[in-house]
Amino acid sequence: MPHTLFEIFFKQRGEFKNLELTLNRIRNAAQYFGISDNIAKNIIHIAGTNGKGSTSYFIDQILRFRGHSTGLFTSPHILNVRERIKLNGEDISPDDFNRVFSIVEPVVISFSLSYFETLTLIALYYYKEKGIDTAIMETGLGGRFDSTNIINTKIPVITSISMDHTEYLGNDIITIANEKLAIIKDNPLFFLGRNTEEVRKHVHAQFPDKTIVEPDYPDTLFRGFEEPYADNLRLAESVCDLICKGEVPENLKLPMCRMERFGRFVLDGAHNEDGLKKLAHSYRGKDPVLIFSCTRDRDAQKHINIMQAVAADIIATEIPDNERSIDVNDLNMDILKRANVSEAVKLAVELNRNTDILVCGSLYLCAAVREILVKDSK
Repeated sequence: MPHTLFEIFFKQRGEFKNLELTLNRIRNAAQYFGISDNIAKNIIHIAGTNGKGSTSYFIDQILRFRGHSTGLFTSPHILNVRERIKLNGEDISPDDFNRVFSIVEPVVISFSLSYFETLTLIALYYYKEKGIDTAIMETGLGGRFDSTNIINTKIPVITSISMDHTEYLGNDIITIANEKLAIIKDNPLFFLGRNTEEVRKHVHAQFPDKTIVEPDYPDTLFRGFEEPYADNLRLAESVCDLICKGEVPENLKLPMCRMERFGRFVLDGAHNEDGLKKLAHSYRGKDPVLIFSCTRDRDAQKHINIMQAVAADIIATEIPDNERSIDVNDLNMDILKRANVSEAVKLAVELNRNTDILVCGSLYLCAAVREILVKDSK
């Protein structure tokens, strides 16, 4: 059930059918409220295929530890939509969320803003109102036409780039990279995460006159984190050091559903080929029981094949209350299938032989399993 005015609004009206890729709607709406690059003293803008969430969370924690007030805008959410808009590490309160939505609602209607554009507008309004030191803005999809890309003066950060969302971003890695790189604009400096040599060469060729900051990315643990999170933390520290030097907190946390452990269960939202290959690499020789699902726009069979190399058993399931979920009966593979996610969880427990039960393929699936596990622990 929707709990906020924003959710009630979009449940009643549905998503506006704006298929035109443009920044004009969100730019005009922001200008109406006098919002531009004035939402914070520093703006960090993060694009990439994988690693955006953990990099942005690390940056937020480090800067707060060093005394900065921060805003953190991320997507998607796991438990509630207010997670996407954080102030100093805390979700925007229900009262503030409703208050700001009530202010912007007439403009949302006037400019026919989408769900994500509206959330972006709420975040920008809220951070400008609070006068924070640093806003950390994560793109939702791509970069060029992502609603966060109305920000011009900023510190751009490009994480790992790989094939994903090809129906929107392009069918080859360079085309996809160019969509992400479009956030860099006229800024003289940007940060680059760990990428393939092909992507690195392209990036350097595209921006010969800019300063490209690339930390070292050795294949080693870093502050207790394995790849790819070790790489993302190295990148995050490098970004933070540009703004202010200082210590790093010892108890850094990952976002929910990123290698999040509940007893034997490990939830990880890896959902594309590159992310799943990295996850499989970290599970070599560990023989987990796997619970897998994804949305229909993904190549489920290819993704399952990646994980079959390391999993003792694979249980395909469906994402509850998600019309985009795969149908397990469509999978022509020799794996276990349980359409009901609760049944998949029960079967995984029965099959488990003192190893991890790994849940992956979709953040939506991880959120559903997480809800089951939290409920069972009470």
